[in-house]
Amino acid sequence: MEKNNWITNILNSTNGIKSVEPSDDLFSKIQQRIQKENKVSSKTVWLVAASITVLLLLNFSAIISKNKDKNSSTTTYLEMTVNKSNQLYQ
Repeated sequence: MEKNNWITNILNSTNGIKSVEPSDDLFSKIQQRIQKENKVSSKTVWLVAASITVLLLLNFSAIISKNKDKNSSTTTYLEMTVNKSNQLYQ
């Protein structure tokens, strides 16, 4: 019973709350702050995009060349370990 009264009191405590009304010039202040923000030039955006592209291409070329070296070293190892004679028993 006491718990229900406490819950009811808590829920009823919000009955007197009024919504806040913003000042008339608040919207214009917000708009002015947005316009004051520095915007990034399109030249900077293109330079960043080009840099990222070059970096990705360098990474892919390094990965591909590493895989080629790995394959050639594996082939060389296999060629050296294969018995060149056709003798089954020695």
